[in-house]
Amino acid sequence: MNGAVTVRKWEQKDCFAVSEIEKLCFPDPWTEEMVLGSFLDDYFHGYVAEANGKVIGYVGLSVVFDTADILLVAVVKEYRKQGIASKLISDGLDLAAWLGAERAMLEVETTNEAAIKCYQRLGFETIAERKNYYGELRHAFIMEKRLLNDL
Repeated sequence: MNGAVTVRKWEQKDCFAVSEIEKLCFPDPWTEEMVLGSFLDDYFHGYVAEANGKVIGYVGLSVVFDTADILLVAVVKEYRKQGIASKLISDGLDLAAWLGAERAMLEVETTNEAAIKCYQRLGFETIAERKNYYGELRHAFIMEKRLLNDL
């Protein structure tokens, strides 16, 4: 790793960097307009990871009533496998629980084994599959994690 990684709240100024990372990480990336549109939504919350003053990862989620939907997660290739995505997601889930969410949901491409393992380590379970969600023959698992236990 080239320097310390810090995590902070996602700010509007980060939307361009996030959209650039989207292009590097995904075949169908969110555009800068899509990223900015989500950021401007009252229900949107996010964190970015920085190294050497540069955004190297992010998580964005929407918290509405009792559900947090994880919309965006990525870490640039040279910083993967260092726990950065787990830290970003955990911080997002902690905030979601504080805001009253009882569960978190996400979709992940069925072939993205690294992401699936990360989500499983964080306590997510596969609850369904969506055929062709990301395009022809590109299926998604729907995963869920309970945030609050019944006492």
